Formats: sequence, structure tokens, C-alpha cells
Amino acid sequence: MRTSGPWTLCTVGHAALDHCFSIADFPPAPTKTPARHYQAISGGMAANASIAAVRLGATVRLHGAIGDDDAGDFLVRCLSASGVDCRQLQRVAGAASSVSAVVIDARGERQIFNHRGDALARAAALDTGVLAGCDVLMADPRWMPGALAALRWARQAGVPSLLDGDLSPTEDLQALAALADWAVFSESGLAAFAPQATLADGLGAALASGAQLAAVTLGARGVRWQRPGGPVRSLPAFPVQAVDTNGAGDVFHAALAMAMARSLPDEDAMRFACAAAALKCQRPGGVAHGPDCAEVEQLLAAQAPALT
Repeated sequence: MRTSGPWTLCTVGHAALDHCFSIADFPPAPTKTPARHYQAISGGMAANASIAAVRLGATVRLHGAIGDDDAGDFLVRCLSASGVDCRQLQRVAGAASSVSAVVIDARGERQIFNHRGDALARAAALDTGVLAGCDVLMADPRWMPGALAALRWARQAGVPSLLDGDLSPTEDLQALAALADWAVFSESGLAAFAPQATLADGLGAALASGAQLAAVTLGARGVRWQRPGGPVRSLPAFPVQAVDTNGAGDVFHAALAMAMARSLPDEDAMRFACAAAALKCQRPGGVAHGPDCAEVEQLLAAQAPALT
């Protein structure tokens, strides 16, 4: 693997139009709640990670599917303006793009209501030939045929791969984790991957399935990870005042993919990703306002969470 950039990342999976509403507090019961701010932005796991990785200095090619509707037009404009290569983002005739309502309170916490549409379900098979030349491949579970094909290609080609294991059907996550070099779950994603298991047992199950590294992100509680035969390691989150946590997990995964491309040691890779996610939490407006590499390095120089 190259030790100096620029690096090319291929992302495979979900793109969505996010309608973001900022409110003071979530109501205790269903009611009308005034929004203090509204913004339409690009969302979806793969699309968000693509934008975040571009901001961190990567060249990024996004592979997925959206409809030929107004939401799809918006996504192409937004992603392209952010520097993401969308030439392999399929426009499926007559299909509906994924659309979400994202509600964010004054503490930065968010709730997401998503209509996934049918573009990914109707997408043509992924041509893995277009993945050639990437330094790291990153996939999410939203486009299972594409993710399976991409991860199989990466393993055969010797290209490092990372799974963004968010909440999905158990069988989907288990199939993908068996193919990914690094299986990195959200807390709810790990619970879906290994139901009724402890965090440690869930990480162990991911390693037993074939992953070289298994990790779980825990929000304000940081991250835990493990290598085969090694202990579970942990790193606390950087202490920040959260303004908007929407997209923080996607920034974490993008930064971790960049760290993989740079061949950073595990501890340095996790610190880099935690710092990038922390900076995102301090900024409203989605991943388009995420940090660049210099800002992450500046935070790392100023603060050093203790490894345990």
C-alpha cells in the first residue's frame, strides 16, 4: 500500500436527500413543533462518507443508485459540488430516491425518519471493473448486491475494505462482516449483527466470521475495537459541546478509511477518526461542514484521549 497520497476511495451504498429541521427540544408527546431552522442536504451513509472523505483530502468515487426524480437531481448537484465523482451513481428510470426527515434538537441529538425509495432495489448489478485503482473500499448495508460484489472484489484484489455496519437485518450484516477487512459497527448495528451478545462477544463474532479488525462506535462513550487474539481496546470520545451529531458516524467511517489508506497503526487510526467525528459534532449543517485533515491534526495535537 502507498504511504503517501493522494488516495482514492470507492464508496458503495446509500445516498439520500435529507430534510433537516432544527428544534429546541423533542416533545414528550405527538404535537406540532416549530423548527428554528430548515435545510435540505445530501444524506445517506455512503454519500455522507464520500463528502467527508473529500474534505479530508481523498479522491472519492461513489457507487450506488438514485431515482430520476427531483431528489435525485438535488443529490447529484450537491455531491458533485462537494467534489464527489458521481459518474457511477446510477439514475434508475421511474424510481424514487431515498428521502429522510432529520430532526435535531438543541443538544445536537437527532431522530431520522426515512423513506428509502426503490432505486437501490431496482439498480443494475455493480460492475466491479470500475473499482480498479482505489486504495480503500468502503461499503454500507443499504445496497446488499452492490456491497457483496464490492467486498468480494476487494478481497480478491487485495484492496483494504471497511464495512459501515449500521442497523440492518442480521443476515445482511453477518454476510458483509465476513467479507470486510474492518467491520465497524454502530452500537445498534452490532446489536443487530449479534443479537443478545455483549459488546465484547459481538466483536469476537465479527472476527470469527473473517474480519481482521472489529470495532463499535459508542457516540459520546468513544470506540472499542479488537484484533484476532488480542484484547478489546477502547478510546474515549473527544470532549466537545455537540451542536449537531447528524453525520458524525459517517465522518468517523470516512476518517477511518483515510487512516487505513495511510496505513496508520490501529490506535492512531481510531484517534484520527474520533477527532474528525468530534469536530463534526461541533458544527451544524451536515458533513459538508465537516473537518479537513489539517483541522483534525490540530485537534489531535491539542488533545490526546487515553487509550485503555
